[in-house]
Amino acid sequence: MIDRNKHFLRLQDWSEERILETVEIASSLKQEVHAGKVSDRLHGQNIAMFFEKPSLRTITTFQVGMNQLGGNAVLLDPNSIGLGKRESVKDVARCLSRWVNAIVVRCFKQELVEQLAEYGSIPVVNALTDDYHPCQAIAFAQMIKEKLGGFKNADGKPKTVAFIGDGNNVANSFLALASKVGMNFTLACPKGYEQPAKVVEEAQEGLKKHGCQYRVFNDPKEAVKDADILYSDVWVSMGQEGEKASKQSHFLPFQISRDLLKLAPAHCKVSHCLPAHRGEEITDEIMDDLSVNMSFEEAENRLHAHKAVLWQVMPPFNA
Repeated sequence: MIDRNKHFLRLQDWSEERILETVEIASSLKQEVHAGKVSDRLHGQNIAMFFEKPSLRTITTFQVGMNQLGGNAVLLDPNSIGLGKRESVKDVARCLSRWVNAIVVRCFKQELVEQLAEYGSIPVVNALTDDYHPCQAIAFAQMIKEKLGGFKNADGKPKTVAFIGDGNNVANSFLALASKVGMNFTLACPKGYEQPAKVVEEAQEGLKKHGCQYRVFNDPKEAVKDADILYSDVWVSMGQEGEKASKQSHFLPFQISRDLLKLAPAHCKVSHCLPAHRGEEITDEIMDDLSVNMSFEEAENRLHAHKAVLWQVMPPFNA
């Protein structure tokens, strides 16, 4: 049985209180860096980073983050390890548990992070799988708190996130976030690209508790009418390149453009988890309009959100 509080495998696994605390820690760590200070909380500790998928933001920010916290990051080569081929997941997990203090994994199958957590004795952090992207959700929550004033509007009503595109791993973690902290979540996608029923069902209790809604539209123009922020991700995720031609024909109307943004409330902002395929899911004009595009604020937060997650799962040696 996996102790899901020991790890960060899915956002759904953590309580509302722990998620909010993690966001607060991220903001504090960000302020420290801006003030020229860094914590040495993880002095002498090491993380192993196993990345099956390409990365810019995740690979950079976990390595820099561990350095800022006084620790070290070891980047593992998936081809050399041959996880599950050259050597079993069980044996790798047990060996790493004797050398490092946590494992950060960016891979295709959610099953892999679950297995590493099951067979190892150290914390495992999900840095992205095909099913979930919980670290992105923490960085997004931090951006909402810092740039949009929190999860409620001035009238006390919950903010509304409109996710425009595929009901993918990022959407799944953002729906979980909405259910935990109290935001409305709207998905605009072509028919057949909705989120898994299990993910939606799991969010219902939290949404109901906060008086929030989950809605799905197949027309993006309807989805944005009451949105406080529009969100986008690539239409074709890593590993799905063979679906690009068929997906693009379905997703062309689901582009965040100036015309779509005009249909949203005047205060509405935009963000993207990056990398963005300009001219596909979002236009050049919107990406370069930093008065509405919060993507780079969110990208900056990846550094501090990742440190905050490590802060939560890796106690200092003197604790």
